[in-house]
Amino acid sequence: APMSGEGEMTSDDPFVRSIDESVRRDTGVGLDELLNPAKVVNLERDLYNLRAELAALTGGPDADAIQSKIDKKERDLALERRSVFRGWLKSVFLGQAVISAALSYVMATNPDSLFGGFALYRDTANMDTSVKVLGFWWWWLFIVPSLRSRRPTGAEKRALDIAFLGTPLISLLSPVVTKDTGAIWFANLAVVAGAYGFAFLAGEEDGDEGDGDESKRPGWLKFVYKSLDFGSGRERGARR
Repeated sequence: APMSGEGEMTSDDPFVRSIDESVRRDTGVGLDELLNPAKVVNLERDLYNLRAELAALTGGPDADAIQSKIDKKERDLALERRSVFRGWLKSVFLGQAVISAALSYVMATNPDSLFGGFALYRDTANMDTSVKVLGFWWWWLFIVPSLRSRRPTGAEKRALDIAFLGTPLISLLSPVVTKDTGAIWFANLAVVAGAYGFAFLAGEEDGDEGDGDESKRPGWLKFVYKSLDFGSGRERGARR
């Protein structure tokens, strides 16, 4: 029977497990280590449904059209199964986060040193203030997302999930208390550092191994965590 295209699959699903085993046999790495694990799962599901549909036909134009779709998806799948999330790519994301942190600090504290030579910056009213504000928002826009793009697990994933929720709050609320953009930048740094400290001291509440407390979470919190998972490469079918 064809599979539903709407239902959510987790790493415990027998279909996903069979894909993981197949990927390990062919590439030596697990499904999690592919660049687009969710796309692989979705392509495999589409192929399963198309093959089931083709088997129910006895030939004709419809069968030819379905076979053409199968051929295309098989080519796409072969490419995706060879696309591994390499260690060097994680290093690139880490370097991006470090560079973004340094750049954003200068933006938040002394933007003239970066943009003072540009006429647009000098001639536009309050441009320096806009750049300073962008500097502390950089934590949420670039630094934390770059760290999350490394697909961390366990305590670090939990820390970055907290930081991704906490940094926009601090960036929104801090200007009520202070107009010092440098201080707000450091407040964001404190939120990220505090999130790491809390997550590691509290121990791993590892969603990769089990979600025993999942049923106890309110619906809105489940939605937030699923949204965060999607944004960090932990999409449907890739991991729980």
